[in-house]
Amino acid sequence: MSGPEVRAVPAMPSRALFLCGALLFPPFLLQQDIVIRCGLVGLFLVLNLAAGRRVRILQSVLVALGIVAFNLVIPTGRVLAAPLGLPITEGALKSGVMKATAMTGLIFLSRFSIRPDLRLPGRLGGLIGKSLFYFEAIMSQRRRIDRRDIIGSVDALLVSVTERAGDGSNASSNPEAAPPQVATARGGLPALIALVLLNWAVYAAALLYPRPLWGASSP
Repeated sequence: MSGPEVRAVPAMPSRALFLCGALLFPPFLLQQDIVIRCGLVGLFLVLNLAAGRRVRILQSVLVALGIVAFNLVIPTGRVLAAPLGLPITEGALKSGVMKATAMTGLIFLSRFSIRPDLRLPGRLGGLIGKSLFYFEAIMSQRRRIDRRDIIGSVDALLVSVTERAGDGSNASSNPEAAPPQVATARGGLPALIALVLLNWAVYAAALLYPRPLWGASSP
């Protein structure tokens, strides 16, 4: 596994972060104001950086631009520009931005709110926690994958991760190895609550005072 994360904010219980992310999903996905949606994506990115989570910003930007570009292939609505004879229409541009921000925003929010030490009650909760551990372990050692021997290197990586889990390296199976998050999270819990309430308030304000120019649909 990689070294300890450097956080600019206090560590918080995994369940609190998970609940926060679950409550932030609806107002983000239902948000139809493009400017606000882009602002929320930026907010989720800042939350990850403040929490010490590694985010591939350039890769996310390239994927988002690709989604927008594919949507521009099917022109709809008013033509905004036509570089090299290819029309860029308002409807296609807005649709592409909405889809791109939805994907990148959900990825950033998931990275922030779901931690490998998350423990949920029941068998399903245990299965989810173990899956998150394997995913985090594989992602942290993905540089061990050799392009000249992809299958062999991936197989060796999976064996290594499985052996570490069997030896008790998983933080969820070794309570003594888990950091005392609850003790350091008291200052962060009110911030999470405020974050959720603010997002729902912004969503409600966008419903009460819509801005057609910046909406997902063409005016």
